Amino acid sequence: MRVLFLQQQPCMRAFKYAVGLHATRPDIRLGFAYQGKTLSEWYGSGDELFDGWWDLGAEPRFRLRGVVDEFQPDLIHSHNLPDSLTVLANELVGRRIPVVHDVHDLQSLRRTAYENGFPEPGDLRGLERRAVTGSAAVVTVSEELLRELELRYELPARTLVFANYALRRHFPRLPTFIEHRSSYPPKIVYQGTLSTNGGHYDLREIFRALLAEGVSLDVYPSRDVPAYREIQGLTYHQTLEPAALLRALTKYDFGWAGFNSELNAPHLDTVLPNKAFEYLACGLPILTLNHQALRRFVREKGLGISLGAPSELAPELARRNIVKLRRRVAAARTTLTVEHNIHRLAGLYERVLGREPLLKEATEAAV
Repeated sequence: MRVLFLQQQPCMRAFKYAVGLHATRPDIRLGFAYQGKTLSEWYGSGDELFDGWWDLGAEPRFRLRGVVDEFQPDLIHSHNLPDSLTVLANELVGRRIPVVHDVHDLQSLRRTAYENGFPEPGDLRGLERRAVTGSAAVVTVSEELLRELELRYELPARTLVFANYALRRHFPRLPTFIEHRSSYPPKIVYQGTLSTNGGHYDLREIFRALLAEGVSLDVYPSRDVPAYREIQGLTYHQTLEPAALLRALTKYDFGWAGFNSELNAPHLDTVLPNKAFEYLACGLPILTLNHQALRRFVREKGLGISLGAPSELAPELARRNIVKLRRRVAAARTTLTVEHNIHRLAGLYERVLGREPLLKEATEAAV
């Protein structure tokens, strides 16, 4: 089987898919058509996982057909945002090559622009509809996001929920005292995107509220945002490369995954972010706010605490068995990985192509 990944800027989700497929399904050959940068240019590695790379340039319509003719894919896996590349692929080759549309982020649920990547074209809702309804299958990051799509559009027969799992190969070794550590004040860490634009990554007021509860709070930004250095009591670190970051996270007690819902609450209700699974990979229970998908996940799996507000943190911690919570995280982390779940994506490919999956589908419910 030959699968062509299609996306503007290569993303971590595509990289994870490639790692999982490369390790478990060597019969699946991968290509990547992109705009801007390759995975290695973006993340420092990943190009070796693909049999070919093609820069689509500023006008992808004129290049994509040639890429398809050269690579001869059986299937195209197109990652949003934007939705325009999925629409383009379906227009050019959709009648003979099935297109799987992977929805990381539903732009129609947001009031702010997508912050990482190329600007979206004008007709966002129209492109979204055409991408979803015109594709052979749809993949989403959560059940909540799939339901939002079902409310808006007629979905294809094939759908899959595939969360933003961590990579097993990147797991750090947990400290031997992880189950028994009971530090006070609790050491909370946040890693990832920060902003000051009022959107969901503008976490300044949330961080101040957490610090007012007497906790220890450290931040590892994916890109430097100097305004956060000015928050009194917050420990602001330099940006670390991924492996060093995961090793650093193991020394904390909880990972923070609560966002500013003032502008983008409907979007936040659908997300299960990469950082949540990376915290779990490092043995950290998740702390979040009342974002629907994250709240469901931590409560159903027993892997963290969902708060109505930062002011609820101290009483919630006081009534919880934190040792039991840590043990549950340590036991569950190996199943919440790309490698453990990648057969589900490969099975979707095979069913879209009219083939029987080589591996039996997992019986456990999707997260």
